[in-house]
Amino acid sequence: MSLRKVIAVLAVLAVVVTAGVVVAAPYIIEDEPQTNAEEQTIISFWGDSIAEGVLGASPINERESNCYYAIVGQANGFKYYNRSVSGHKTGAMLEFIRRADNGASMNSTILKTSDIIHISILGNDLLQSYLSSLVKYYPTKDPDVYDYARLLGILDEASRNFTGIIDYISKVNPKAVILVSTVYNPMYPGSRIIGQDVVDYMKKEYGFDDAGVRESTNELLGELNGVIFDYAESHPGKIEVVDVAAYFEEIYREDIERNKELFYSDGVHPSNKGHAVIACAIQDKLEELGLGGEDAEGNYRRLKLGEIERAYPDIAKEAFVALTEAEGFEGISEKYFELTDGLMPDYVREPEPDPTKWHFDTQTEFYLTDGCEVWNMEIFDILSVLAGDLPILDGIELFNREESKLIFYPDGTMRMQFYLADGIAELIPLILSLALGDGGLPDFNVQDGLVDQYAVELFPGFTLGDWVGSLGLLKGALGLEIVGVDWTQEALKPFLEELNETGMLPDSLPSGIKFTDPLGIVYEGTYYMEELHSDVTNTDYVAIYTGKAGEGGQPYIVGTLSEDEDGALGIEARIEFLQFVIAASTVKPE
Repeated sequence: MSLRKVIAVLAVLAVVVTAGVVVAAPYIIEDEPQTNAEEQTIISFWGDSIAEGVLGASPINERESNCYYAIVGQANGFKYYNRSVSGHKTGAMLEFIRRADNGASMNSTILKTSDIIHISILGNDLLQSYLSSLVKYYPTKDPDVYDYARLLGILDEASRNFTGIIDYISKVNPKAVILVSTVYNPMYPGSRIIGQDVVDYMKKEYGFDDAGVRESTNELLGELNGVIFDYAESHPGKIEVVDVAAYFEEIYREDIERNKELFYSDGVHPSNKGHAVIACAIQDKLEELGLGGEDAEGNYRRLKLGEIERAYPDIAKEAFVALTEAEGFEGISEKYFELTDGLMPDYVREPEPDPTKWHFDTQTEFYLTDGCEVWNMEIFDILSVLAGDLPILDGIELFNREESKLIFYPDGTMRMQFYLADGIAELIPLILSLALGDGGLPDFNVQDGLVDQYAVELFPGFTLGDWVGSLGLLKGALGLEIVGVDWTQEALKPFLEELNETGMLPDSLPSGIKFTDPLGIVYEGTYYMEELHSDVTNTDYVAIYTGKAGEGGQPYIVGTLSEDEDGALGIEARIEFLQFVIAASTVKPE
């Protein structure tokens, strides 16, 4: 079995639940009273992963308290939507915003009805274009050097796409104020953004020190941000530039160590502190334009106090006094981080449904269908390929279709379970042994590649040394649980101990490990429903959102109702950056 196929299967399982759990399912209730929301300023956020905020918030379930889109939305009392997509380059964003409404996400309607539109884009045009070589050869400024010539082409294409983005938004929503953030510089001594070999080359070839490397990357990003500034200069009044790069640069020049703290462990995305700086930059621009909320400072203070009461209850009284005395967005942020730096957040808690929201009136079950896709491949087709590689699986149905389903309860709680077929559990040790022995997986550094870069910030306290406790954090933060595995069984101890000691996957699986039916992934959380109307297609939709969002916002995934001629309901929802579709139906599999 190839490493690629093993990872594909594991990714499918993880994606279906970690992403699909926040999937939405529609339902119709006759004569359901509808409440008209008060007139609010609508702000929508578009662009890349920096704006989407899936990576950056720590812990992950406090995303609505720490990511800049939520801070700006809640502090100003706006109705806010985040329609950013991780990985988007300018070309992908241009295609995305041109899509007509096709379901309850209603991107086109949101774009056309927003009073303020914020854009974070351009970074991936470089990041996904072999950034290290662009940085390495940029100082030559020689068009005959391949990578410098390539850079000029990238900038030219990005400029055309960016112009297309702004021109399209201005056409469909000429009254909106368009804010565009510049791309910050993530380069500092020890940064992960480029390899040390590139830094060493630049120092040797160009005589740079660390400051010289930083200045060179500043110049490079200056050309990228020039796309924004050039458009603003040639199209007066079309956009307002939020110079996030300047805010980050000022901090770098004042205190390099503080600047490092603005970044997530991967060296690319903003940390909670980075998001706070971006929120401050946007807020300054809103106030400059007279668009800020009446009590934005007070609302931001209350937002951070609310987070402290949940995650750091022991310092709540001290924080109330300290934050009350803090002034301005920057002052509140600084005091909040001063109070919480070094503290372990208490973020493991039971989900609490909102009794004021609209829920199913009876328990309703949706079964996963063949419409589930990831990376444009049907999930069940991927697994069929895997079965073809392992004769022992030939002819065996890998998933229990009858028990793999979404269950919605009238009290506002929900459960998603994705189970392997009965009997597959007995074959898992053999499958894992083949995977570990193919020469690929043992070379993967779990500690460096997953734990240090992602898990320790997504789930503070996560450690390979306490696997059971770490899985408890996963369940507490996201409601996710792997079932069918007793992680305390004696046969697993040598495997987990070696994983902890080396940070690498062992090259063999100890004998005697047991997996039991049902084996799979379970999610438990909350949901609510809402009726929506598309002004673009003049179509009504019913959406259901999983989880909670901040005041004025909405959860991450929006699902859409379909109904066949026999009256059966169906679900379809997408996670754009994974090209992931989850589809389910109330029709029970035969």
